[in-house]
Amino acid sequence: MPKKTPKVSVLTPIYNTNPVHLREMIESILNQTFTDFEFLILNDSPDNRDIEKIVLEYAKRDKRVKYAKNEKNMGITPSRNKLLKMATGEYVAIFDHDDISVPTRLEKEVAYLDTHPYVGVVSGWLQYFPKQILT
Repeated sequence: MPKKTPKVSVLTPIYNTNPVHLREMIESILNQTFTDFEFLILNDSPDNRDIEKIVLEYAKRDKRVKYAKNEKNMGITPSRNKLLKMATGEYVAIFDHDDISVPTRLEKEVAYLDTHPYVGVVSGWLQYFPKQILT
């Protein structure tokens, strides 16, 4: 039986991400109301075992999480390009390592793209957190 491809590939390169923020970021995607996605996380700080361990914990619990790491630091653009090559979804959602998404993000984006086939890119609303929250 052929493997079903996901509707969305969520692509996230990570680089020395604060462990607290990393967990919040991952959980904001895993708690989406739209569930037909793969979550590709690429570690661009391969010597950072702490963030690798966190991502692998989530990958063990949720088969949608796929983890990879670069042999050496490549930077954001080559890392995103590597993630694009790994993606199998119909749509691609770029998701940075310091982002948090509302639970309906993917649901709304997919619904819009499905009903507007002439549209190639969607974006969402942005809200900055006060600096004191991020420390």
